[in-house]
Amino acid sequence: MRLIFCLLFLWLMSGCGPAVNTPGGIKTLAPKQIEKKLQGSWLVYKVGTREASEKQLEPLQDTLTRLRNRFELTALIIGPHTLLLEDSLGRQQKRTWQLLPPDMIGMQEEEPVWEIVSLSDSILTLSLRVDHKKKRADVLLACYRVDANRYGGMDLGHATMNRWRPLPQHPETTAQIAARVVSLLRYDAVYLQALNNSNSDYFDTRKFHLPFSYYNGGISLKPFDPASSFAALFYSTEDAKTAYSLLKEYLDTRPYPREKNYMLGYAGFMKNLAEVIELNVRS
Repeated sequence: MRLIFCLLFLWLMSGCGPAVNTPGGIKTLAPKQIEKKLQGSWLVYKVGTREASEKQLEPLQDTLTRLRNRFELTALIIGPHTLLLEDSLGRQQKRTWQLLPPDMIGMQEEEPVWEIVSLSDSILTLSLRVDHKKKRADVLLACYRVDANRYGGMDLGHATMNRWRPLPQHPETTAQIAARVVSLLRYDAVYLQALNNSNSDYFDTRKFHLPFSYYNGGISLKPFDPASSFAALFYSTEDAKTAYSLLKEYLDTRPYPREKNYMLGYAGFMKNLAEVIELNVRS
């Protein structure tokens, strides 16, 4: 099978990226309506710029690239006046936000203000102005809403999907470790489904903690690495080895899904593996 180099971008960018189209607006909505509509689980599927020439963007290249690496393909969970941002490695950071009418978002912990360029039932576009030595560009974040109704009643912000995140404070039982692994598998499965539905045409393996290698038509298990991001999710190396052994034991229990789209194939595989582990490891 041909190994997919998922860290390569599948389109070339001018500056930070292609210009992002932003149809629609929020001028007809009242502030309370805007606040309510903003809330939910979002996936930043593209970071780009407003229309600008390559010459205009050249002095800002480093800043624009850094913002793209920071935000693209990350989850954004917006609640009532609080939001969870992911960094480039998937670690969550909590922020307190407020709407600054008519169309700006301010954060208590950070100076930059985000403009709401467009907001619909499925797409949110945010803009951040970048200045450098009298040069200016508007960086746009195109976000896709992860509607729980499309993903078995759970979006990326659901507590069940995030049981793998809090670091354990003591050694865990096999059942507790299994629950942590199942939660991670299901989170990544929904993430991949949503990413595919957003029309993004690539994903980044650095966003995943699972010790997998990804191929065109399959997944394999990497050797156990005690220094990996996967091992870091558990209380100790021994607990991480237990989690790894669960993946290894049940990896090939069910046939690999036959999907033309590789992202949906990975998602189906993870969903099936989560079900198998959950069925076989009881508390």
